[in-house]
Amino acid sequence: MKQRVIKQRVMFVCTGNICRSPFAHGLLEHLLREQGLEHRVEVASSGTHAHVGEAPHPLAITVAAVDYGIDISGLRGRQFEHADFARFDHLIALDRSHLARLLALKPAASRVEPKLLLAGMTQGGDAEVPDPYGRDRTEFEYVGRLIMLGVQRLITTLTAGETGINVRGK
Repeated sequence: MKQRVIKQRVMFVCTGNICRSPFAHGLLEHLLREQGLEHRVEVASSGTHAHVGEAPHPLAITVAAVDYGIDISGLRGRQFEHADFARFDHLIALDRSHLARLLALKPAASRVEPKLLLAGMTQGGDAEVPDPYGRDRTEFEYVGRLIMLGVQRLITTLTAGETGINVRGK
């Protein structure tokens, strides 16, 4: 009997929701589409101190388009909300300050465990995706490479050993 596929909900969280989290958002959607998995995962992004309603940073848009062939220009800044703990199955922080903020907001009854995108990816422990805001294109390109590594691993985690994605609330 085929396992019923339950859509998982993933939210990336950074500071302003104009550089790192929309890049991760667009990249995950793009890679899921390439693998025919877009119907199995809903993706969103937000910021702890979001530029609400703003488009992603021009350099984030450029690097996403030129280096990865994805268009994130239609995404808009969104503020992380306390209710997102109930709306999403996976809250993915881009650096330790975002993770600390999510852990501080986490309701006691929530089963969602916020995690760093690059958790456990270095010998010394958890790596962070640095904030490229106010820096040049080279920094945005570096951040893009880090996000690609984390997003590829996230897809593997979401789909590992299953005919469908994790059952919600597992």
